[in-house]
Amino acid sequence: MRHSRVRTGTGSMGIRYRVLIVEDDPMVLQSIATYLQHFDKYEVYQAANAIEGLAMIEQMEQCDCVLADVNMPGMNGICFISQVKKKDPSIVAVIITGQPSMDITVESMRAGASDFLTKPFKFDQLQISMERMEMERRILRENRTLAEKVEAKKEIEEVKRKLQKKVKEQAALFAISEALSRIRNTQDMYREVVSLATVLTDTRRSRLWVVNHEQECLLLMGARGMTSDTAEAVDLKRRELSCVQVAMDGIPLLLSGRNGSQRTDSCRHEETAASGGEVLVPFKIRKEIFGVLSVSHPRNGKRLCEEDLFLLHLLAERASLSVENLLLYDSVSFNLNSTLRALVRSLEAKDPYTKLHSQRVTEVAVELAVLLGSSQDELDSLRFAGHLHDIGKIGIRDQILMKPGRLTRDEFDIIKTHPVIGEEIVGHLGLLPCEKAIIRHHHERWDGNGYPDGLRGRCIPRLSRILAVADTYDAITSRRPYRKAGTSEEALAEIRRNAGQQFDPDVVQVLEIYLSDYHGSGGHGIVSGRN
Repeated sequence: MRHSRVRTGTGSMGIRYRVLIVEDDPMVLQSIATYLQHFDKYEVYQAANAIEGLAMIEQMEQCDCVLADVNMPGMNGICFISQVKKKDPSIVAVIITGQPSMDITVESMRAGASDFLTKPFKFDQLQISMERMEMERRILRENRTLAEKVEAKKEIEEVKRKLQKKVKEQAALFAISEALSRIRNTQDMYREVVSLATVLTDTRRSRLWVVNHEQECLLLMGARGMTSDTAEAVDLKRRELSCVQVAMDGIPLLLSGRNGSQRTDSCRHEETAASGGEVLVPFKIRKEIFGVLSVSHPRNGKRLCEEDLFLLHLLAERASLSVENLLLYDSVSFNLNSTLRALVRSLEAKDPYTKLHSQRVTEVAVELAVLLGSSQDELDSLRFAGHLHDIGKIGIRDQILMKPGRLTRDEFDIIKTHPVIGEEIVGHLGLLPCEKAIIRHHHERWDGNGYPDGLRGRCIPRLSRILAVADTYDAITSRRPYRKAGTSEEALAEIRRNAGQQFDPDVVQVLEIYLSDYHGSGGHGIVSGRN
């Protein structure tokens, strides 16, 4: 049994705070212990698994706090904390997990955990968590002492309610952070915010307005439980409306909705939701009013209260940081995308025979990727990188790039460098690894005889294999100085002949399906020899 007491000391008022770390990863275990030993107030114990940890608690004179990993051999961290709480409910517990989820959060709360640390975490997060645990331990011990002295059941229940509220707040913070961390664009963020708002406050309706200063109105950007008469825009001159008041004053509102209330609903001239009230909070970015978040129509006959106001304010505060980052990212991404596309257009403008080549290739590639069941993230990456797949040709001399006849071996070797040059051009511009891979590997061959790396078969990134087929299709069906444009049928026949050698057979098969569907619906060819 590992029984390591890292360091003994005294904190404020001479109180020693005894911490047990239960973690099966020796490196993580030692890292936490080493960090805590720098604080004189901690007396640190270590255990490699839950069984060892329970035995150690039995031997310890006193244990104040346990930090337990979720996934451990034998008994997991949640069961361990449940056993610890049965022994002493005043021992505070922190769950450590590398795979956070709502299921783990709920199970941990039921077991008695008060805080969560998500791997990898920073030591300042650990320090903040420990400070909260010290405070909660002190409160729990005081409450336990108080409960022993106070006979009135009402006072004991009040203490319990406060503790439950605190755990609920911690769980809400965790749920908010976990949900928002997955969002990659502002529209999804708006939808997630109103969804979270209804879940946290147990309401049926939530709305998120954004201030539009140019039009002097509030625009509805997200809604849950929206009705047919919900206004898409609210004039900022209508000061009698609650949402406008919050947008102009920046002060949260809790509207009771009782008979006689003079407040109006956030969107219409009518008494505030009589079915339980309404809560509205300002949505701020850098201390400036960005919008207004509201909830109404609570479920199960409840009435909205100060706790709902606090939870909604907490959500708005956390979400505003994510929205700010996404808006900044969208702006930078848009400017970068526009700049890079301008470079590609300038490249294609030199050669009228390849004008809009990248755009056409990308359109075909995306259609093929959809038929192959690609995810939305993959489609977004293909759509972005597809327009840039030939950007490396900027580094090729015009005499070679626009040569009307066939290239010499040396000239072709120079042309073959353009995927590497393209990757280098975009290498420091924040593109995703899969997007850079599309640019680098779109001339690899299924049989391994492509360039620049000679990758073979499924070692070639899937999106690059898709783009390679679309690229060849457009090359055949586009006119060149030395030949006429081929037909779609001729292009398909040539690509089919090279399936399993130059091209991924699955992608070729999908191209056949796509062309068949396209012509069958009355189309005139995808690119049909333009330019």
